[in-house]
Amino acid sequence: MSPSPEEPKEDVGGPSVAAPEVAAPKVETNVSPPPAPEPAKQREPIPEPPKHMLLYTVFGFLCIGVALWLVLAWAGYKEKYTQQTEGWHLGSTKMIEVTLIRDDKKNLACASEKAFGSIHCGYHSNAQSWGTSVETDPNVLQPFNTVKNELFLAAGLWQSPILRGELPAERFTVVCNYHVIGVLKAVSLRWSPTGSFSPVDQSVAVGNLTDCTIPQ
Repeated sequence: MSPSPEEPKEDVGGPSVAAPEVAAPKVETNVSPPPAPEPAKQREPIPEPPKHMLLYTVFGFLCIGVALWLVLAWAGYKEKYTQQTEGWHLGSTKMIEVTLIRDDKKNLACASEKAFGSIHCGYHSNAQSWGTSVETDPNVLQPFNTVKNELFLAAGLWQSPILRGELPAERFTVVCNYHVIGVLKAVSLRWSPTGSFSPVDQSVAVGNLTDCTIPQ
């Protein structure tokens, strides 16, 4: 007996269920790469000022220093000599207080070739005497200082009646009228009989003293 054709085997496992299709992830092909980080900026070095600018700066400070020195020097000069010129005018008469010792009659002298009429120093510029002295000639100039330290040249002091008697042994003062008749620039002064004449570095008023009195 010929074999019967095989009958199809029944699937006992039940109907087959198709597996769900899983969508493949989409791959974006046009995505740009992230930007590269910018390199850290380096601090630029501070440029040094040009050398000529430094020279100008130093020169400017020097100019300022010189200007300040001149201002201070002039202020000191003005302070020193302000009393020397304040109120002293040619032809004017000023009441002044002179500081003296009794030996000033022989101690004080000036030397100059300049004469103001009959009024002149006791010595020439070469230290040679004019031939007169303050004891005998009221026109001989001598240097004096006021109580304010004002330097001036004057004649006639020792001919004042108040100074012909006994004078104080210590330093004293005399108040006189001072008549300004001129100014001497080239003059040398001596402050003791044995001293030498020394030129002064300023102009000095010239005049005569009258109506002197010793303050009491």
